Amino acid sequence: MSQSKDNHHPAARVIGLDVHPDSFAAAILAGRDPATAQVVSSSTKVELKQLEQWARRHASKEDVLVLEASGNAFAVAQRLRELNLKAQILDSHQAGKVGKVYCANDRVDAVKVARIYLSGLSAVVWQPDAQTLERRELFSAYQAVVKESTRLQQQLKSMLNEHCLRLPAGFRLCHPSALQRLLRFKEWTPVQALLLEQLHSGLLAARARRSKLRQFMAKEALSAQSGLLRLARLCGISLVTMYGLSAAIGDITRFSHSRKLVAYLGLNPSVCESGKFEGEHCAEASWQRSLARAPGPISQETPASR
Repeated sequence: MSQSKDNHHPAARVIGLDVHPDSFAAAILAGRDPATAQVVSSSTKVELKQLEQWARRHASKEDVLVLEASGNAFAVAQRLRELNLKAQILDSHQAGKVGKVYCANDRVDAVKVARIYLSGLSAVVWQPDAQTLERRELFSAYQAVVKESTRLQQQLKSMLNEHCLRLPAGFRLCHPSALQRLLRFKEWTPVQALLLEQLHSGLLAARARRSKLRQFMAKEALSAQSGLLRLARLCGISLVTMYGLSAAIGDITRFSHSRKLVAYLGLNPSVCESGKFEGEHCAEASWQRSLARAPGPISQETPASR
């Protein structure tokens, strides 16, 4: 671990963090202009378990600690907030568009994150509460198991197609008795029978996990404290869509106007025009990225807009 000491905490500093699963790098910048802000001190290869110890020594309540959205960004930000520190998360999609440098290392990345925050070129991500975060994790798991179930069904159909076999009308691959019916279609070799058995057992397991996740969604939706039943008043909305919307939106009061909510959900067409080129107008939802490990951005006030 290399570290430069910094015992003085002037106000209005920005601390950029480049966080990894087991370590992090930090750069403390003084100044409000992204081009002229000076690097006061930096730390590299600090073990992540020493985050609180490092923050108590180098950060103050007036500082803003900034990190890029990643798999553990929410957990790191929560640990910093428990120390009464200001933690902001930048949208990784926008921050990644900032030009790369010829020298890339953890210290340079930490400085870059701080300068991006000062410039306002990347939106600040809304940090969901614990309940919304759990809903996002569950909904992401549901999407993954649906994808896995579809993949296994396609693999089974592809294998049957290789042997010039077509499923009869109404045949359900996900039925427990489907494997025995498949084995009677033709005389399979031991290897082919083994592959069919593995694909079918994997499909049944995926369907069972999918059903269990849906049951949990339904149980939470029926809970009076969840508030999900209010979405059920919308005509044609399914359980999964209702749960996904609640996971994406979180606290709806964070949107100051309905237009911002519509834009966040991607229901309004985006505009791409330059000179005589008008391009195509399409709907683009930032909330879809929010159901991944890192949420979609909700612009907040940045130093450049103050």
